Amino acid sequence: MRRIYLDKRFWRDSKDNWISFESDPKLKVTKGNIYGRCVPCIANLYQQLQEGKEEIELKEAFQCWKVVAVLKNREECLEVLEKYEEQFLENHFVKGKFGSSQPSASSKVLMFHIENEEERDRLFKELQTCVQEVNPKANVFYQRACANLYYDLLGDWREWKEVTKIKNPAVRAMLIERIKKLLYWEKEG
Repeated sequence: MRRIYLDKRFWRDSKDNWISFESDPKLKVTKGNIYGRCVPCIANLYQQLQEGKEEIELKEAFQCWKVVAVLKNREECLEVLEKYEEQFLENHFVKGKFGSSQPSASSKVLMFHIENEEERDRLFKELQTCVQEVNPKANVFYQRACANLYYDLLGDWREWKEVTKIKNPAVRAMLIERIKKLLYWEKEG
């Protein structure tokens, strides 16, 4: 039987707000995607913003999805992952994370990262099934993976094209600074 493995930070007393998971025990795809997919994608947006482009070429961001369940707490996230592992994991590879950007948040998010629409649709249905067994009132949805980064600039992700016209150029400077902090780990100060 295939398994879902949690990042080792889960097993230590950690202040990290997000815990990664993957069906590979070493989380190879997750670790590889950080510098092989995510950083280049964010750097691509940063460069286009600095160049003053009026349209953004989304590249990887256009084929990057997340399927999300908003749950009560970390225990519910783990319970849903356990149900998913038992019912659906056998023939699939999964990766994602759970937690919250804010430790004091009243809910936790379970998020699967997907790179194509067919897999997104399948996983969305499977996750709905598992969440229904744990918390029938929980919200399950999907969206483009970097919608939170691009939203202020491009608007609703449902309207994005592979090349999307900037809808709110006034956020350019703020977004450049935000991305610079992400890419270069600059501390506010």
